[in-house]
Amino acid sequence: MANNKISKILIVDDNSFYLLVLKTILKDVDANVYLANSGEEALSLLNGNDFALAILDIQMPEMDGFELALRIKNLQDRDLLPIIFLTASSSDEIQMFKGYDNGAIDYLMKPVNKTVLLSKVKIFLELDQQKRKLIASKESLLKSKLELEQKQEQMKLQNIALQKAQKESEESRKKYIKLYDFAPTGFFTINREGRINEINIKGARLFGIEPFLLINFDFNELISSDSQSDFKNFLEQVFEKKTQSGCELQLKPINEKSIFVYLEGAIIDERQTCLLSMADITERKEAQIALKASEELYHSLLRTSPDGIIITDLDGRITEASDIAIQLLGITNSQVIEGLHFMNFIPKSSKKDLVKIINSTIREGMVQNFEIKLKKIDNTEFISEISSSQIRGNNGEINAFMSVIRDISERKLFEKQLRHSERMTGIGELATGMAHEINQPLNTISMIVDNIVYSIDTKTITENYLKTKIDKVFDNITRIKKIIDHVRTFSRDQDDFVQSDFEVNTSIQNSISMISEQFAHKEIELSFHPDKQIPPLIGNAYRFEQVILNMLINAKDAIEEKKKRSCGKFKKKIEISTVLQNKYITVEIKDNGIGIAPGVIDKVLLPFFTTKAPGQGTGLGLSISYGIIKELGGEIEIQSNPKSGTTILIKIPVQNFNHKKYTFSHVQ
Repeated sequence: MANNKISKILIVDDNSFYLLVLKTILKDVDANVYLANSGEEALSLLNGNDFALAILDIQMPEMDGFELALRIKNLQDRDLLPIIFLTASSSDEIQMFKGYDNGAIDYLMKPVNKTVLLSKVKIFLELDQQKRKLIASKESLLKSKLELEQKQEQMKLQNIALQKAQKESEESRKKYIKLYDFAPTGFFTINREGRINEINIKGARLFGIEPFLLINFDFNELISSDSQSDFKNFLEQVFEKKTQSGCELQLKPINEKSIFVYLEGAIIDERQTCLLSMADITERKEAQIALKASEELYHSLLRTSPDGIIITDLDGRITEASDIAIQLLGITNSQVIEGLHFMNFIPKSSKKDLVKIINSTIREGMVQNFEIKLKKIDNTEFISEISSSQIRGNNGEINAFMSVIRDISERKLFEKQLRHSERMTGIGELATGMAHEINQPLNTISMIVDNIVYSIDTKTITENYLKTKIDKVFDNITRIKKIIDHVRTFSRDQDDFVQSDFEVNTSIQNSISMISEQFAHKEIELSFHPDKQIPPLIGNAYRFEQVILNMLINAKDAIEEKKKRSCGKFKKKIEISTVLQNKYITVEIKDNGIGIAPGVIDKVLLPFFTTKAPGQGTGLGLSISYGIIKELGGEIEIQSNPKSGTTILIKIPVQNFNHKKYTFSHVQ
């Protein structure tokens, strides 16, 4: 407690010896003595210590006792600190008044009289203890007062709460009387025979009869024949076994509408009276009937769907599968598939594709027409198209996934044949220009051979001359070989080609090299402006070259068509450029040909649509090119002005070469 704390005394004197003398004198005093050699040190001790008495020497360097006393007086909570001044000489009245004015209560002459000092110090210590006791008593009284006020407030609140509870109890009693009659739930009482003793308004309305007409009415007459046995069992449970029970009943049709109710009841008195609550569950029963019909329809659709349907839980295990799905996966017994993990039907090469499907389904809610290879139970693989969607419960949480599977192997074979047909058409175009591509190096070889023969005839040939000419012959032979090899590779079936990284600019240059001489022969200026910062792509380089070649041939045909229709001359130009912008690689192919009419520009990417004359195009080139670019994640945009030219923009996103390790939650 505060009154039991030991008092503190502060002694300030610049004479260390005299400080020790005073401390020795006060050694038996019940107080802690603090010593300071200067005013600054004394002020530091005052910060954080509550002193009962301060003994200050008047004569001190830097800060004398009067100044220190004045500064103590100005300190917060220290202005009432008792101060005794020590002086070595007799003080005049002016000096004494100055000391009293600065907070002094007494003076002592050096050397101090031990008895006098102890007497004065003990008096101030007793005063300090009394002050502490008074403060403690005050705090205790304030605390008691506060507790009393709190208890009075609590009693006041309790009294208010009690009055409120009494009022609410009376209101509740009145409300109960009304509630029974106007409750949204039907209430009524019956005896052992099932006769109604009393009934509220809601209960009577469920029967479509006025309440007073139902008094002593046999409840059995209101129940349909299908529910009579259920009600009999209910009465036996309540009256014979004395247990609270419940049952669902169908009442007799009211206004040609079937009513379903749920009864719950128990005996409430010694007279064997049963209190029943009756809830209208017609809507719920109708919903259950509708749900049952919906489930039957769902299973019917599952059985008759032309596509395979598989339901998986969040762990990826198959919980249900349609007959078509079972056939697609090569399973003969429908019970075998349930419980199997869907990963059993995913080949190693398709695992990353499956992860993409799952992640997109979780993120976007559904995925449509995603091509992926699946394998049957006997490990034979087939190409499928999957559409996946979430199945959510009543709480909105995902609790399953539904996948619709379609075998597209035949369609992919047909597309392969179409691509091959279009590639052959392109090769036919190439064949026309092959003579131009090979003719130049052949002419060069012919001229070199003529020069060699001439040198032999004139006997001016030298070994160095012959070696130089032969090297040029081999260079041109190599050029011819590269052209033929590239055309041969280009014309080969590319469907089984293993995807690898390739340079976009190099592929475009390869495509140009196969037709540049042909274009030059037709006086078409073909220019290429590559962006050196274009990163590589992962895919089939030869399919990409097929796209570029197709675009260039279309541009050439557009220019030739414009020349055929135009009376005047114009400079035939095709410009190709590449640029890296906003994480997209853009290939721009621009010509100044005949252009495309606004009414058909949206149709040119459709299969079998062509603007060329009959017999001059298959209508598959742009469609197949669009499919190849889509495989790279890109898009094709077409901008055209009739008679001014067309610009094709191929935009492909930059691919990340840091192979990401896919993880997903419900397929382990």
